[in-house]
Amino acid sequence: MTLIEKQTSLIRDKNHPFFAKIILVTLLIVTTISSVHANLLITPTRIEFDQRERSAKVSLVNTGKEIRTYKIFWRQQKQLPNGSYSPFNSEEAINDFPTASNMIRYSPRQVTLKPGERQHIRIAVRRPKDLADGEYRSHLVFEAQPDKRAMTIKQEGGTGMKLYVNLAFSIPIMVRQGNLDSSATLKKVELITKKVNSNSHLSANITINRTGLHSTFGNLKVYWQDLNSSAEKQIGILNNIAIYTEVDNRKINISLPEHSIKQGTLHIVYKGIKEYSGITFIDQKIAIKTSDYHSLAKN
Repeated sequence: MTLIEKQTSLIRDKNHPFFAKIILVTLLIVTTISSVHANLLITPTRIEFDQRERSAKVSLVNTGKEIRTYKIFWRQQKQLPNGSYSPFNSEEAINDFPTASNMIRYSPRQVTLKPGERQHIRIAVRRPKDLADGEYRSHLVFEAQPDKRAMTIKQEGGTGMKLYVNLAFSIPIMVRQGNLDSSATLKKVELITKKVNSNSHLSANITINRTGLHSTFGNLKVYWQDLNSSAEKQIGILNNIAIYTEVDNRKINISLPEHSIKQGTLHIVYKGIKEYSGITFIDQKIAIKTSDYHSLAKN
């Protein structure tokens, strides 16, 4: 399950001159509810229709202790080179993007779940006859509706402000047309050292180039082999790494908590999972010298 946003709605009784302070209070309150996202279990967290598939379902489970209502709708958004997502700013931009929502139907559009209750969202795709080869994607959003027991913040002058906190989750729904056409190459690796409270933290910035009509999806693993040694061990891993078609290259930061500055061989493996199972996008070894580590400013 992926929490994509924390959205706060404010309903003011009247204008307040210290609105910036209210925003700060809102952010502080939002940080106290980070565990709430665990109240909705979504399975699966990604759906891809290949040319043979026509239907699928998403399972929602309320793992919390209160009744929750979720509104379900489409959101068109693009991936950025750092892996985050950004909604489109205009209809013109959306029209240039290969969305999937116009060929997909789903039901229901809103669910109310009791504690422990499960419900399935049925999804069906109908492809146009002249659909061009490529990948089409839209994000299905599950937005928690405001709790009627809204929190009220007292303001100067006796007025009040009601605070509603909404959590929204989304999963990508994809339609793939044509045979799988996707490849990736390792563009750049940067080894970074950073000191925090006198402790050294190592990580790697890995930039991957993607080409083809379709995205890549898999697990990224980093292995290390000491100089003059035949043994290799895993020192870093990031699962479920997607590089979508709007991104030609993606920069990924992966923590290397048990690694230290030394010479040896770095081994980068990016291997497909799920519908990409059996595909190894990247399997490359790089000789590393101590001068290849770059330091960042201390915090």
